Formats: sequence, structure tokens, C-alpha cells
Amino acid sequence: MFRVQIATVLIIAALATVTCDKYLDKKPEFFTPCKQTDPNFKQCFAKDFEVVFSKYKDGVPGLKNFGTIDPLHVKRVVVAEDGNSPVSINLALSNIEVLGFSNTKVLEASFDQTKYITKLKFVVPDIKILSDYEGKGRVLTLPLNGNGKAQMDIKNLTANVICKLKRRDEYGMKFTDIQKVRMDIDVGGFHINLENLFNGQEVLEQTANNLFNDNWKELFEALRPSITATIQTVLEDRYKKLFAYIPATYFIEDLE
Repeated sequence: MFRVQIATVLIIAALATVTCDKYLDKKPEFFTPCKQTDPNFKQCFAKDFEVVFSKYKDGVPGLKNFGTIDPLHVKRVVVAEDGNSPVSINLALSNIEVLGFSNTKVLEASFDQTKYITKLKFVVPDIKILSDYEGKGRVLTLPLNGNGKAQMDIKNLTANVICKLKRRDEYGMKFTDIQKVRMDIDVGGFHINLENLFNGQEVLEQTANNLFNDNWKELFEALRPSITATIQTVLEDRYKKLFAYIPATYFIEDLE
């Protein structure tokens, strides 16, 4: 068993500026305006968030440069640790694709109109992360120095999200602009495969990958900050653009 500590995490996400129509002037049929006075408000609100992941997976009509939800694209993630463990890995991931968010299930959703805070809990059954990688370090006594393709598979990623909002009235419509997103995640399973480790020595490569996956919980704890920050950064970008574009009354009918 091993423990890896993160010293620094650098994320450069593929974020774009907003170029779009002023706002979405016609409510899509798949949005159901929810009433806060309705006993089923939270279930209705959760459903509206859930359809965002599936209906807008390829982008939002009229909202240029929104990007896609599935896949999510990230330029680069760097994970560096202090090296005080039997397994010491420094990874630089680039050209990253995160697949699977279109199957997101929103379990809980709430809105506090007094504080203008939305809270969400959602689960993504299967996530696949594909990227190029460069890695250095060691696996026990084995020196690690490789580059090539990396794949990570995550089972049942559960995210708790808090969105701080700000009310904006414009174009005769009500909007709830997202100011900040905070996210915590947990997973039910994690698997990683790094190709071309140890200069193509397949036996050593398989040994290292087996070691990672035999101890996946501890490895994920090492990668949790970078995975969390990556997903949070990209989703925050998407959320900000989406809620600046879609009137809040498409989600909450009796917004005051």
C-alpha cells in the first residue's frame, strides 16, 4: 500500500469567451418551470439540471463557444508530489477528453432564494478520461520515465456542488448568474493505464499498472485534488455561460 501527496496542481482548461445571442428567448420543451411553493420543487429542479447534461451535451444552440459537455475538453493538468513515499509520480496530462457526463443523474437539487445559493448532488455512472501523458518518478525501486497514452476509468463519481448566484434583470428577463462553484467528489472505483512506461518494457509496465490498480483508493486520493479541480473548472465555465444565457424563470417559475 502507498500514499502519494500532492505538492502542486496546475490546471489549464480549454475555456472560451462567450460569443452568443443576448439570451435564449424561447424556453425549450424539455425545461419545466418549477414552483418553490410546490412540495415537489426539489425533484422538479433536479430534473431540469439533469436534462442540461444530456440535451446540451453537444453544445447550446445560439451560445457559440460554449463547448461540449460530453466530451469535456481540457488542455493540460500537472500533478506533482513531494516524493516521500514508496510510489512517487509526477504526471503531466495534455489533450484531455473526459467522456460520460451526458449520463449524469441529478439526485438532489435545492435553491435558497434568500442567499441565492443552489446545491446539487449528482452521480456519473461511468467516466473515461483519455489523454497524452509524461511521467517521471519511481514505483518502489523501479525508475519511472515514460510518455504516451493514458486512460483513467472512474465508476460512480458522486459530486456535491454548491453554486453561489447573483440576480440580474436584463432584457425584461430574470437571470441568476453564477459567481462561484465549489465541488467535492467521491468515486466507487478507479482504474488507470499508462502506456510506454519504462521505455516500452512491457513486464515492468504491467507491474506498475497492476500496482496502481491494486491500490486504487490510495492512488485516487493522490489524484483527487487534480481531478476535482479539473472537473470543477470546466463545469464552472459551462455553468456560468449557460446561466448567463438562459433566463432563470425557465427553471424557477416563481422567482422573486
